[in-house]
Amino acid sequence: MKSISYLSINITRKFSTKLVLTLALTSLLSSGLGLASYDSAIATSATKVIQLAQSSQNRLPRYIARAVLRDASRRSGVVISSLQITQVTQKTFGNSCEFNFGEICTKEYRPIQGWEVVVRVRNQSWTYHVNQSGSQIVLDPKINVGGNNSLPRAIANKIINDAVRRSGVTRREIEITQVTRKTFGNPCEFNFGEICTREFNPIQGWEVVVRVRNQSWTYHVNQSGSQIVLDPQVVNPGLITP
Repeated sequence: MKSISYLSINITRKFSTKLVLTLALTSLLSSGLGLASYDSAIATSATKVIQLAQSSQNRLPRYIARAVLRDASRRSGVVISSLQITQVTQKTFGNSCEFNFGEICTKEYRPIQGWEVVVRVRNQSWTYHVNQSGSQIVLDPKINVGGNNSLPRAIANKIINDAVRRSGVTRREIEITQVTRKTFGNPCEFNFGEICTREFNPIQGWEVVVRVRNQSWTYHVNQSGSQIVLDPQVVNPGLITP
């Protein structure tokens, strides 16, 4: 009788031990799966945060976008609502020469953080470089602005007066026939230099063609009208024949 009771108790204990081990194992497995899921969730969230941060860095601040569009509108004569920024690329320009679209730059490394911005203007794509604060906005000088060629009347009068003084003909025999808005790469180009360095020190202004009786004279004039330069290749401007 005692042996039967002992056997029954022993079987019960073994069963209880197996049950406890099974429950413990189940708990550990479920905990492990939970930890794995938790780690996976953290990794996914971290990836999203990194992607969001990168996206934010590439996003052009709204106030800089407005400044770029205002510049494009002023140069082209196209209203801002008809302009569109089509591409924005965050860039590190190696130095100020690269930032200013220099064609031949030194290897000096003085980085400027900013963006390359492409603006759709009518049927053209204009490329701008802009620094991180938006304090420097530079249009690629190769762009043919063309849309806003209107020469202020005061500057036109200055050019005509210069042509009158040089040629000795009357004012009614002089006519401005062509005006092209230009970005001269540097003072050498502005002054009709034939051999100029690649230094980029831009001068905004116009190229103006003037008919003086039977000749065509080409002038370069800066934006304020304070500098007016006649092409030195104009033949004997003081000897205009009737």
